[in-house]
Amino acid sequence: MTALGALISRVIALFTNLGSLFVIVMMVHIAADVVMRYVFKSGLTGTIEIVTSYYMIIVGFFSLCFTEEKNRNISVELFADMMPKWVQKHLDGLAYLLSILVFAALMVRNWEEALKKHKVHAYVTSGDTNIPVWPAYYIIPLGTALVLVVVLYKFVCYLTGAKSGLDTSLDEVDPDVQPGEAA
Repeated sequence: MTALGALISRVIALFTNLGSLFVIVMMVHIAADVVMRYVFKSGLTGTIEIVTSYYMIIVGFFSLCFTEEKNRNISVELFADMMPKWVQKHLDGLAYLLSILVFAALMVRNWEEALKKHKVHAYVTSGDTNIPVWPAYYIIPLGTALVLVVVLYKFVCYLTGAKSGLDTSLDEVDPDVQPGEAA
């Protein structure tokens, strides 16, 4: 099981790095648009549309699997911390099960939406230019599928008691954070 967890972690690292790369691409694109507007009095056509339809979706949905792998999603543990450890462990299992249902539903629904947008070749108009946005609709089901894989794997590890092998450390992100300490 740990080898599978390590493989999943490598795939997550790939998509996290892609998301990080698109943050840089987005910054360069926006900076170039600003320079073009102030120096040449004409910006890059479709910057806002491309940033909102592509870059931000990629950054947002490719990072979801990273936060799930590292157990860094937002959680409120007010009552759970007061419960016995064995109840807390089973709450994790229940959370995995509910997450599987939610992310599977999100993945399927967004895949259907992506197919609809592809069929009509959805686009947005910026000035006199049509910018195709239908490819961006596939990013959301891909991102939710990655989270679904992580949560399914965690659930199987929960059921079997196996060690996951997922890389849950934050050493590369923030080397000053100690294990168990909030980032």
